[in-house]
Amino acid sequence: MKTTTVRCVRSDNKEFTIGLSDWKITKLEGVDAPNISIFSDKNAVGDGAIVSGDRVDDRDIYVEAKSRFPMRNEELRSRAVRFFNPKYTYKIHVTYQGVTRWIEGKIEGFSIPAGNVYRNMTMKVKFYCADPYFRSEDNFGNDIASETKMFGFPFIQTAKIKTVASAYNFAKLVQISNDGDVGTYCTARVKFNGDATNPKIVKDDYFVRVIDSFVAGDILEIDFSNATIRKNGENIIQKIDRQSTFTSMNLDVGTSQIGFAADTGDANMSVTIYYNKLYLGV
Repeated sequence: MKTTTVRCVRSDNKEFTIGLSDWKITKLEGVDAPNISIFSDKNAVGDGAIVSGDRVDDRDIYVEAKSRFPMRNEELRSRAVRFFNPKYTYKIHVTYQGVTRWIEGKIEGFSIPAGNVYRNMTMKVKFYCADPYFRSEDNFGNDIASETKMFGFPFIQTAKIKTVASAYNFAKLVQISNDGDVGTYCTARVKFNGDATNPKIVKDDYFVRVIDSFVAGDILEIDFSNATIRKNGENIIQKIDRQSTFTSMNLDVGTSQIGFAADTGDANMSVTIYYNKLYLGV
C-alpha cells in the first residue's frame, strides 16, 4: 500500500510532514484538478454563445489529519501551531499513488480545536495557491554544451574497429522534452570559462540577449518565468537587448530546441537549462 503524504517546506526551510508516523491524513482535497472558468458572449442572432476565453483558476488545498499518539498531544500540537504561520510561504509536496509533485501556497486557514487532551487531536490546514499548477520534483537540468558518453568501463574490444569514446554537442543545441500538461518556462545558468561578449539564449526564432562582457568565473542567470537577468547575483536587466522576448521562450508541450550563442567567445560558455514540468493535479 502506497502512503499518501503532504510534506510542507516553509520559506525558512523548516519542514513538517503530514501522513507519516505522527499524523494520519483523513481528508485531502484540491490536489486532483483546479477549477476552470469559461468566458462566453451570447450570440446576437440565433441560439447559443461564442466562447471568448478560458482560464485555469487559483486553487485551495485542504488537509485534515488526526494525531496517532494521544500521549504526545502536547508536543505534537505545539510543533504544529508554531510551524503553520501565515507570515511564511510554503512549498507543498504531495505524494499520492507513488507520484510526488509540489505547489506553492500561503496559509489560508489552520486549526487544532481544543478538546479532550487524552484523545486523538484533529488538525485542519488550508493553503491558498495563486499559481494553480503542480510542478515536477525534478528540475531536469540539461547541459547544452554537453559531452555525451558513448560507452562505460571496463570496455573490451574484440575486433579492430574504430570506436567513439564521447561526442560533444558542437551545434550548441539541445532538445527539451516537456510531457507535462501545459507549457513551462526555464532558467538558463551560464558559467563562463573565458572571455565572451553579448551572449544569448535562443528558442526557435526567439532569443534573450545580454549586451555585456564576461570573463572566466562569471555566472549569468536568466529566469524566463520571472523575466530577470543576474550577473554574479546582481540584477542587470537594463543590459537586455531590446529585441529580446521572454514570453516567447515558453517550452511548449512536446519537444523544443534551446540553444546559445555570443558575438565572441561562445566556446567559453557552459550553459545548463533548468525547468519544472507543470501539471493540473497529482
